[in-house]
Amino acid sequence: MEKKKSSGFDKTVTLILVLICLVLLGATLYKMFSPEEEIQRVNQVTTDDVVINVSASTAERTEFIQTTRFQGEVTTDDNNISVLPETAGTLKSVQVKRGDLVNAGDVVAYVDPSRPGSQYELSPVTAKVSGTVLSVDTTVGSSVSASTPIITVMPEKTLYVSTLIPERYISTLSIGLEGSVTSVAYPDKSYPVEVSYISPILNSTNRTLPVELSFTSDEDGILEGMYVSIDLVTEKISDALVIPSSALSSYAGDTVVYVVRDNTAVRTIVETGSSNSNEAVIISGLTEGDVVVTAGNVTDGTKVSIV
Repeated sequence: MEKKKSSGFDKTVTLILVLICLVLLGATLYKMFSPEEEIQRVNQVTTDDVVINVSASTAERTEFIQTTRFQGEVTTDDNNISVLPETAGTLKSVQVKRGDLVNAGDVVAYVDPSRPGSQYELSPVTAKVSGTVLSVDTTVGSSVSASTPIITVMPEKTLYVSTLIPERYISTLSIGLEGSVTSVAYPDKSYPVEVSYISPILNSTNRTLPVELSFTSDEDGILEGMYVSIDLVTEKISDALVIPSSALSSYAGDTVVYVVRDNTAVRTIVETGSSNSNEAVIISGLTEGDVVVTAGNVTDGTKVSIV
């Protein structure tokens, strides 16, 4: 009887020990594969094991051009010309219509100068200038005099762009200064222009200076009266150390770039000068040939791969 009690006690102890071992094993496995443990293991990975793909550009010495945008209007000094007959009479015919091109000396109409009871040869009316017929101003059969407009001709004109330049930009202006214009009609086409006239008088009301720009080559499609955008060169620096503006960022109040050295991003403080929408002039902090990160999420010490 005593032996049976001892056997039952041993089984109970063994079962308890097995349960304890299973609990301990479960706790160990949970700890090994719990989210906290996984986070700790991830955090043990150093930044030296991570390589970031970046875009980069080389600092180089080149000519830096700063442009400033103004608004202007295409205009001309030429006036439209009315074509008049040389004699009074009845308008017998008109040889042209609106939109036709005429040359100086072309016959555009005929006038019958005869009086009742007499007959004369028809008198031709000739264009005095070359250009485009804007309008026919008198109907056939009408009585005309030497002061009656028969047609109106728009002469072949020299177009230019008129604009007003704010006072603060006056020091950058000079005859021959280059620029370009675009219009809403042709937004993808740029027309080269240059400053051809600078007014000697500043408008004291709005503090602007009247300036005219002449087209230097093709002006196909440009019409008198068009409003245009003018990109005028207001600064030109030769032999400037230039990098893309996208390489610049701020850190602790300083302007910095990340220079790639030995496949590592090195935070570098720089001093910048003039800049435009695409480029910036570097005054100090870089040397020609330095490779700077232009796109990519990096910090000081990040391992990088240029793609």
